[in-house]
Amino acid sequence: MHMLDESGLLVQRDPHGMMALTLDFPAQCEHAMRLASDLPLPALPDAPRQVVVCGMGGSAIGGDYLRALFEEYGDLPVQVIRDYQLPQSVDARTLVFAVSYSGNTEETLACYRQARERGAMILALSSGGELQQRAVADGIPHLQLPGGQPPRTALGYLFVPLMRLSERLGLLPDLSQPYAQMLRRLAQTRDALQPEVPFERNPAKQLAQALHGRIPLIYGSGGARATVALRWKGQINENAKQHAFAYTFPELNHNEILGWVKAAEQAHNWSVVVLRDPDESAKIRTRIEVTRRLVGERATWHELIAEGATLLERLMHLTYFGDFVSLYLAFLNGVDPENIDYINILKAELARVTE
Repeated sequence: MHMLDESGLLVQRDPHGMMALTLDFPAQCEHAMRLASDLPLPALPDAPRQVVVCGMGGSAIGGDYLRALFEEYGDLPVQVIRDYQLPQSVDARTLVFAVSYSGNTEETLACYRQARERGAMILALSSGGELQQRAVADGIPHLQLPGGQPPRTALGYLFVPLMRLSERLGLLPDLSQPYAQMLRRLAQTRDALQPEVPFERNPAKQLAQALHGRIPLIYGSGGARATVALRWKGQINENAKQHAFAYTFPELNHNEILGWVKAAEQAHNWSVVVLRDPDESAKIRTRIEVTRRLVGERATWHELIAEGATLLERLMHLTYFGDFVSLYLAFLNGVDPENIDYINILKAELARVTE
């Protein structure tokens, strides 16, 4: 029996139930859809010229997925701001989503204040905290999210409402059919990758074992796969407590590919994971094939092809797969996937800074 098949060991190494939260992800998405559908929304005073999502970490990644949907289905530019400062272009014709799972993220609160000062149209999402208090006091629509879990396990609450609210505001078309397909794909992915599925039939366990003790380089095959690669990196960092790096085709062929020239001296413990789409262009396929040939024996190479008929379904399949890989890596590394002591130390130090 492979160690990842030992249920007692997995329970021991997951004292806060991160796997249970991951297994609940399809249900979380359904709940998030109901919450966003029921939120009272006032009519926008003007037609937005752009959409800005303000957030950090797990509260920001939903904005990246929203941007991918707008690039596929919408006609407005979407920016995701992971900082204290809004771009100068944000004004009264900007729709700002202020997203903080805790409601106390200082960067998001700073952006919320600036958005208010500039007269932007604002929607706030949090499980409570200061963001909720400010939104209620200011008469800003606020979506109350269920709290009590790490933001990185709350992607359903941090992405699906952005999609649904954008639909309701007429900024995205009706995505109910792609959404239904996404839910079915998530359930299938969960059933295929959950801990009860043994190692020899569980590709997430197999990939985690292949990456164990190595530094993953997660490459997206262009477009929205770049966002998924970033999500994989963050999940491996936070859950497995190890470094990972993310980049995307075709850009990596204009710079990073040359880093492989000296890799024979450096890459003894590197592993490449390419997140692919079945509808890649011939140019992208060729780039991947040539890059793999140039990498050669310097590092192990793995590929994962998105499953599904629509962009939404494929993105979430790749994303969910990566969540399982990161947890299995945490178990192999012997670390608690929930623990974020380093982040908490940083927050405590920042709380002392008054400027």
